[in-house]
Amino acid sequence: MKRAAKQVWEFSWKKLPFALTGLVATGINYGLYLLLVDTYLPPLPATLIAYSSSVVLNFFLQRYFVFELRRSLRSAFALSMLVSLGGLLLDAAIVYGLHYFPLLGDREWLIKGAATGVVFFYNYYGKRRVFEGR
Repeated sequence: MKRAAKQVWEFSWKKLPFALTGLVATGINYGLYLLLVDTYLPPLPATLIAYSSSVVLNFFLQRYFVFELRRSLRSAFALSMLVSLGGLLLDAAIVYGLHYFPLLGDREWLIKGAATGVVFFYNYYGKRRVFEGR
């Protein structure tokens, strides 16, 4: 039992810095998305712009506060952007798809929240692979 609790603690503790930097980037993503979708753009273009804007900030936050860089900065950035592109496509697909789900309708905060939850785990494991090679 103690071993299982220790593993859960270590698992949670390792993800805390990632979650905190992700929280900052997600705040930018959400804020920009809601601003754009409420005033200027339909949901899909708003998602593309908001997500892309938060990705660059998130790379630098993760570089300095989360992962140990085990490759050149240039290759880490390029690979990180590829992982983020996959996250963007996943995020956009979820947002787009959930707008057609009858129970959600136009509840933007709930739709974006569901997409964020799924993309969080995709990004963590993808970025860990990029930065640390594992």
